[in-house]
Formats: sequence, structure tokens, C-alpha cells
Amino acid sequence: MRAFILSLSLAHAAVPLSALELTLRDSFEFPRAASLAYDAEVCGFWVAIEGPQIFLLNPAGQEVRRVEPGFRTIRSLTVEVDGLMIADGYGSFQRIDREGNALSAPFRLAEGLYDVEGLHREPDGSYLVVEDDAARLMRIAPDGERLLEILGTAVDPIMTEPQGVARDPITGNILVVDDNEGLNAIFEFTGAGELLSVTPLSAYGWDAEGIAVQAQTGTLWVGFDSGQRIAIFDYVPTRPPEGLALLDDGPDCALS
Repeated sequence: MRAFILSLSLAHAAVPLSALELTLRDSFEFPRAASLAYDAEVCGFWVAIEGPQIFLLNPAGQEVRRVEPGFRTIRSLTVEVDGLMIADGYGSFQRIDREGNALSAPFRLAEGLYDVEGLHREPDGSYLVVEDDAARLMRIAPDGERLLEILGTAVDPIMTEPQGVARDPITGNILVVDDNEGLNAIFEFTGAGELLSVTPLSAYGWDAEGIAVQAQTGTLWVGFDSGQRIAIFDYVPTRPPEGLALLDDGPDCALS
């Protein structure tokens, strides 16, 4: 069978031995940053704020562009080849170009998928999806089939309120932020779902909700919703288990 679902009982897996290496580079005010996504095509990152607009910022955090695609609220977004995919958190998704113009009608990514707070498109066309109240991380195929499911209540420590999701293209590790109803931390998983590390974020901001990575420069951005800030970090990921091949470092910045 091509696909499989892992409802992993990670409470019985090895307890994480480390945290990510994070060094705060900068932090700046930004209203309710709820979802972040790095975009090599425009050498910047997109921010959704649970309103009708989304913002493109350069790596240092200056606004480059804002667009209003037509959704009343946008709770998560991810970068695709021709633009972005946005989600309203109520089950509707839409593809848009980088100017905010619709490339598709609104659609459903998978049956029963509603409370989407985090979204990341994989190179193979599948999607990493985080649901808030359901407290789960999933990988979903383009046809809606669920390939992986990690329950936040099954990991140790518990991932109570997962929000944003990103993937480091060098290691393949998945990064999920848990907000202040949980640990206000980054949970780092292998691509297969093994919990590697938990990194506290409360020293840098309140209510973590969005995360994005630029591997070539070792940069990681975290958006804090209630804290209304975005933090920029120098970042060193946990290496994958011995014997697991490293991935590439992702696409070069198109403007470099």
C-alpha cells in the first residue's frame, strides 16, 4: 500500500536530549503574526495575520508587499511553484499568485480538515498540515490521502496547541510551534515522526504561532501572535539520525 498513517505513541519514544541552537538576531513589532512561509522566488517571507491581508517581508523584516486575496480571514499559508496556497481555518483553501490574484476557486484539501493553523508544501507535492484543536500534525497527499499523523497528546512532552509548521530542507526535520496554551516552544521531528528536540521560546516572545526557515543562511523566523512580534534567529538544526541521508539546502534565493 502506497500510503500509511502513523498515529504514533511517541510518549514511549526516546525523550529528546537537546534543543535547537537558536541565537536571537533581531525582533520587531508585527501585528498578530499567525502563519509564516519563506519564499525563495522573492527572497522574503510571507505573513498571515488572521485577517484578509497577507504581507511579504524581506529577510530583515521590512514590508515589501501586501495583498488581499478575497478571503475574510487567512489563518495559514504556504509557498507553491506558481504562488501561494492559503487557508481560512474553516476548511477552505485557495491558490493565488504572488500579487493576490486567484489561480483556483476555493476548494477542500481533504475531507474532515477544518482547523488548519499551519501549512507547508513539500517538494513532492504533499502537504504538512497542523490542526489546532485536534492537536495533530499530518502529511497529506495531493489527492487528500493522509500519509502521516502525529497526535500531540501522544508525544512527551505533550504538544497541546500546535500552530505553525516548517521543514528544514537540509535535514528533512519538521519544525512545529506550540503556542502559550501549550509550551510556547518549537517541537522538532524527523521526517518519519520521531521527536528530536523541544526548544522553549518564552524568552523571546509570547504565544508562538508561525515559523519559517531559510536554510542557506541558517535563518529561522518565529511569529508571536499575542506578543505581536516576529523574532529572527540564527539557527542550527538537530542533525538527523546516523545513516539518514541529508537533503539539499533548498532553492537559492532568486534575487541573490
